[in-house]
Amino acid sequence: MIRYIFIGAMSAILCIVLYIPSKVAPGDFMQVLREEHALAEELWGEAVADRILSRMLDLQQASAAVTPAAAPPAGSGASGPANQVDAAMAAQVGQVGVRLFGNPYFRSIDSLFALVSFRLCAALELLPVLAAFFLAVVVDGSVVRIVRSKEFVAHSAERFSACLAAGILLGAGVVVAWFLPFKLHPMAVMAALLAMLFVMSRALANYHVLR
Repeated sequence: MIRYIFIGAMSAILCIVLYIPSKVAPGDFMQVLREEHALAEELWGEAVADRILSRMLDLQQASAAVTPAAAPPAGSGASGPANQVDAAMAAQVGQVGVRLFGNPYFRSIDSLFALVSFRLCAALELLPVLAAFFLAVVVDGSVVRIVRSKEFVAHSAERFSACLAAGILLGAGVVVAWFLPFKLHPMAVMAALLAMLFVMSRALANYHVLR
């Protein structure tokens, strides 16, 4: 079942990335990004919101640097029929690339990934809270598991499977929500992630290795 949940989440993300940009204009994604930036300013202050935006821009520049611009073919400035044909072909290929990646669909994809990058960078601001809660729930789940083993209380395989599946669903839901072109409240993301960590701790408390 866990494998099916993972496959379903990846399929949902793929459908969103391929379908939604064809229905949503690039400006709509940017409007959502501006609204979430204003929401971050209201929640955490201007300094934190600007840090999130700066981190997102650095991420965008790093991803753009992975694919450098194509250099013109060597000897394209020389005379001769062969070089003229090469130059003409290079110009045609360049125009095709501009028309392909400059259309509204690919601009919408770029805007979507800019929005996802902003949300990912905003989620990094939640790491201290999530790390502290993660440590607490891991300790709690481990203690409950040890106490049950000392009291000879049977671990529930059904509860372990249900909690693990619920945790994966919550995590996958957050990832899928990052790709949706609607304003996403950071506190809703944090609540979903905290709930995911909590149900994972219940899965840990009911985990039992068969010998």
